[in-house]
Amino acid sequence: MGATPGGIQDIALARTKIAAGQIPLAEDFTAEGLYAEHDLPLEGPPCEQVLCLRTAKGIATAIDTGRQEVFVQVGFSSNVEPSTFHRKPLDAALVIDHSGSMQGEPMAAVKEAARRLVAKLDESDTFSLVIFDDVSQVLVKQTPVRDRAALLRAIDTIQVDGSTCIECGLADGYAQLATRAPDASRARRVFLFTDAMPNVGQTQEGGFMKLLRDHSQEGRDLTLFGVNIAFDQSFVTAISSVRGANAFYLRDAERTRTVFDEDFDYLVTPIAYDLKMVLTPAPGFRVEAVYGVPGVEPGAGQASLEISTVFLSRRRGAILARFSREADIQPGQRMMSGGLSFTPARGEASPPTLVTASYEGSEPLSSTGTWYSEDTVRKTAALTNFILGARAACSSWHAGDKARARELADRTAELLRTHAEQLDDAALRAEAELASKLAALMVP
Repeated sequence: MGATPGGIQDIALARTKIAAGQIPLAEDFTAEGLYAEHDLPLEGPPCEQVLCLRTAKGIATAIDTGRQEVFVQVGFSSNVEPSTFHRKPLDAALVIDHSGSMQGEPMAAVKEAARRLVAKLDESDTFSLVIFDDVSQVLVKQTPVRDRAALLRAIDTIQVDGSTCIECGLADGYAQLATRAPDASRARRVFLFTDAMPNVGQTQEGGFMKLLRDHSQEGRDLTLFGVNIAFDQSFVTAISSVRGANAFYLRDAERTRTVFDEDFDYLVTPIAYDLKMVLTPAPGFRVEAVYGVPGVEPGAGQASLEISTVFLSRRRGAILARFSREADIQPGQRMMSGGLSFTPARGEASPPTLVTASYEGSEPLSSTGTWYSEDTVRKTAALTNFILGARAACSSWHAGDKARARELADRTAELLRTHAEQLDDAALRAEAELASKLAALMVP
C-alpha cells in the first residue's frame, strides 16, 4: 500500500472555486494537498516494513525562476496488505458546525458525510454527536454503535442557526472521547465538520494549535472535513499539521463517497510519527525550498524538517526538496546527502536511514540541461510547478496585476500540458485542463 503525510489531503477548494468561476486565493493551492491526490510511486525493491522511504531526483526548469534546478523526491510506501488490513476499533466523536454560514448546501453535504461515517462504524466502535453554533450541545453521548438508526435520526434533526464557536464544539467532542479509558488497542478521533470560519471564542489558529496538541498528547486526534466555498484554507492548513491530524475538503457527492467508502479506514490509521529529515546540499548547491511540508527557509545550509504523522493510504505520497546550483553538473557528482528517521505507530523508533542524490547521466549537464532518474520525479516536479505557477498567478490577480496573472496562468498551463503529453499521463492532463480553466478566468 501507500502512505501519505498528514495535514491537508487535497486542493478540492481551489477546484471548487474554479468550477464556480471564481479565482482562488494563493493559499488554496498547497503542494501537500496536490501530492496527496496523486499516486507517486518510486522504483525500488518491495517494501518490507510499515513505512518505506525512497528517493529519486531530477534536474528541470523551476517555473518561478526559469532556472534549471535540482528536485529530490522522497517517496512513501508501506508493506501493509489491503486484503488483510483491518483498522483499530474506533471511538468517534462527530462535531458538527450548524452555524448560519452552513445554511443550505453545506449542511446537506455535512449530513450526507455524517451518515456515511456512521455506516463505516460497527459494534466494536463507539460514537458521540456534538453540534455547535455560538455554544455547543451534546446530542448523543459516547456510546457503543448498536442502534444505528437512532444515530442517523439524531443527525437528521440538526438545524442551522447562530454564530461559529469551533472551540466550544471541539471542547465537548474531546470531552466525550475522554469518557473512554485510554486503550492502545483502540483509536480515538474527533471528526470536525465545518467551513472553518470561527467568530466566537478562540478564533486564531495559534490557540487551536495548543488545544489540538494537548489532546493529541493524550491520544485524541483530529480529522477535519471542510465544506462551503467560503472555507478558510489557511486556517485549516495550520491546524491540520498537528500530530495525528489530517483534513479533507468535501467538494461534491463523489468526493464524499470516495473519502468515506474507499479511504475512511486508512485516514484513521497513522502508521508513523515524528518523521525527521535533514537534507544537506553538496558544495555548489543551495537549499531553495521543500514542498509538502512547511518551515524550510531558502538558502539554509540544511533542510531540516519534521512530518508529525504519516497515514496509511491507497496512494504513495511524496515531498520534494529543491536545490539551486552554481555550475554544470558532472557525471556521478553528488548533489545532496541526508538522513531520515521515524517512529512507527507500533514499535520502537527506526534507525536513521542515510540517503544521497547524485547525477547519474553520462554527460556533463549544463545550466539548460534536463534529466530525470525516473518518470515519477518528472511528474512530481510538474505538479510542483503547477502549484508555484497557480499561486503566483492568483497572488498577482488579487493584487490587481491582471495581465501578469494571465501570463503566469497561461505559462503554467502550457508547461503542464507539455509534461502530460510527453509522459502520456491522464492525471497530469486533468491538472493541465484545470490550469487552463484558471487561466481562462483571468481576463485582464
